[in-house]
Amino acid sequence: MSFGTWLNAPLRRAHRANRLLVPFLVSIAMVGLTTIAIALILKQINFPNVGIIYLLPVFVLAIRWGFVPAMFTALISVAASAFFFYPPIFNFQAHSWDNQVDLILFAIVAGFTSHLAGRLRRHDEIDRLREALIGSVSHELRTPLASILGASSVIAESPNVKSDPHLATLANVVREEADRLNHDIQNLLDATRISSEGIRAKREWIDPADIVNIAIERRRRNLAGHKVVVKLADALPLFEGDAVLFDQALGQLLSNAAKYSPPNSEITVEARQQDGLLEFRVTDRGAGLTGEERERWGERFYRGQRHLQTTTGSGLGTWMAKAFIEASGGTIQAMSAGPGLGCTVIIKLPIPDQPPQEADTHADD
Repeated sequence: MSFGTWLNAPLRRAHRANRLLVPFLVSIAMVGLTTIAIALILKQINFPNVGIIYLLPVFVLAIRWGFVPAMFTALISVAASAFFFYPPIFNFQAHSWDNQVDLILFAIVAGFTSHLAGRLRRHDEIDRLREALIGSVSHELRTPLASILGASSVIAESPNVKSDPHLATLANVVREEADRLNHDIQNLLDATRISSEGIRAKREWIDPADIVNIAIERRRRNLAGHKVVVKLADALPLFEGDAVLFDQALGQLLSNAAKYSPPNSEITVEARQQDGLLEFRVTDRGAGLTGEERERWGERFYRGQRHLQTTTGSGLGTWMAKAFIEASGGTIQAMSAGPGLGCTVIIKLPIPDQPPQEADTHADD
């Protein structure tokens, strides 16, 4: 062992001891402050069930430090209740049967609260670790994947490969799979960014017809095996939103419609005014939704059991589309008559009271 390591060992032990001691010191301080607060409350009103108020420090300690500090808080809370508020005062013995029952019930409730809050804390830690791992792995994969995607595209366009049907098929498969993997990794990165940073939507005027045509054009390869029908109502008003987010949301819906629909089937994209709102609809003639799938549509990482073995995906597309639309001030929902009967996803956005032309005119005045 080096001299530096030998010298730092006591410091590390002291730091570990302080870190273990802090939750219990905070527990004592919070119970003390809660006791003072209860005493002040009792001077104003008659409040017999003081144990309820002591649940607050128990819950805080459970969320912040876990089960053991929370149970320690519960025990000293029971002691403080009996000593300061239950007759005989300044005595740890509660003579009244009602008070004894209150203390027992408080201990039970505090135990369950500590357990549930501790599980919630562990769940949050697992989520943060998973998001950090996803972000790290995804970033590391992007560089080699970009090289594979670029090389496969060059190879697929090579005259020698094009002239050989077998090689051309293999090259196209590599390019398509690399492109699919790149899309999935981008979804993972976007999902991690949304969870950790939230969504910062930009507000700008968007033409419904333009954004629909752009979204379809950008997904031309995914939609190549389907007949896309566009139905745009006349004189659609501009709406305010984030064009990038809306394009990504609409693109996710188009990609999903293509993925879960049979080849050569029809996908319809509509935009119209309905009940004072601007409404977009993406309708397919594909797998449809079961009752459970419809209820859980838009949950992160959720995929229906029917498609786990037959269709690739991460379960992030609809969740991200929902997050993007809601960040733009809209709502989104999926409707289906049942399995095998297709699906319609409806986006509703508010129509601004004042069109941009009028706003500019007022500004000039």
